[in-house]
Amino acid sequence: MVAPEFEKVAAAGAGRRLVLKVNTEKLQSLAARFRITAIPTMILFRDGRECARQQGGMTAPRLRQFIEQNEHACSCFRNPVNL
Repeated sequence: MVAPEFEKVAAAGAGRRLVLKVNTEKLQSLAARFRITAIPTMILFRDGRECARQQGGMTAPRLRQFIEQNEHACSCFRNPVNL
């Protein structure tokens, strides 16, 4: 199951990152807006812009690796974008 793994990563990053889980069945407009076509989909944002995406379940270590590998790419955005 993905939820427990996701919660481990969220707890470990508390205070450094905002980690959110969205129910795309209830928020279908949000799923459409961000072109979510598979569950689960992990999306990293920086300053309101998507900077990395991964579909499919991941263990907590793999999810942390995904975040860490994309920190540089996500740090390239400097100007906030209003959603």
